[in-house]
Amino acid sequence: MSMNTIGQMLRTFGVKAEYLDAAFDEMQIWRLGRNMKIETRQNQLNYRKLILVAALLMTALGAGFSAQTAQAQQSDDRDSGWTWRAWAGTVCRCVEDDTVTFQDPTFGTVELDVDGNSLGIGFDVERRFSKLIGLDLAVGYTDMDVDFMHSVGTGVQQDSLGSLNIWFAVNFHLVNTERFDFWVGPQIAYVAWLDDLSFDVPGTGTFNFETDNEFPALGIVLGADWWVGKNWAMNFAFRFIDADADSDHNFPIDQTFVTVGVARKF
Repeated sequence: MSMNTIGQMLRTFGVKAEYLDAAFDEMQIWRLGRNMKIETRQNQLNYRKLILVAALLMTALGAGFSAQTAQAQQSDDRDSGWTWRAWAGTVCRCVEDDTVTFQDPTFGTVELDVDGNSLGIGFDVERRFSKLIGLDLAVGYTDMDVDFMHSVGTGVQQDSLGSLNIWFAVNFHLVNTERFDFWVGPQIAYVAWLDDLSFDVPGTGTFNFETDNEFPALGIVLGADWWVGKNWAMNFAFRFIDADADSDHNFPIDQTFVTVGVARKF
């Protein structure tokens, strides 16, 4: 039975209209409040589900790590102290390879881009505080070829750009056995660009591009040590950092160091 039908019946029995209107208003307010409570309760249930799922995931991860710890045979001296690593490999734009075009009054629409991969070398030292956590400081160097493309003038010109990266990372050693150690962690870096760029365009002029060091640059590191002896290991690492070569973000580089090397435990 609808509210209008009920109202007509009550008016027939002499109930005044203003009383009916007030009563109906109260009922509408009650219904609105009930619906809001239902929605709130549903939201609470959704939040509880999310919390439950997160708790289950954390429990599963904890159980996995506990089982791994129970099965691991790595000696306790690798869970503390210092590990030094030296490495070399390729520097690429493996994670992000976006480019930006911008306008120049002389050369029109211009674009800077890294030409291919380059050689990267470096070292890092990690201080282990537990079986799970270590703090890592790394230094890496590379020298890249940079192409200059433009809408005014002919050809593509090239210059070189060196960079010195200083990374600081928190390593979480997720797999930690007698022979194999795998870690992943967030990292922050200071990226020093060692050159300004200059390109001579025949018949048009010279385009100069000033670089700006970047801090903080954020990224991620993945690494592994394969222990071939008590204190010696083969090292593999993947270090990505999101960094641009200038403060206007006209030249995103976003280097990724993919390296192999040796590790020594002290």
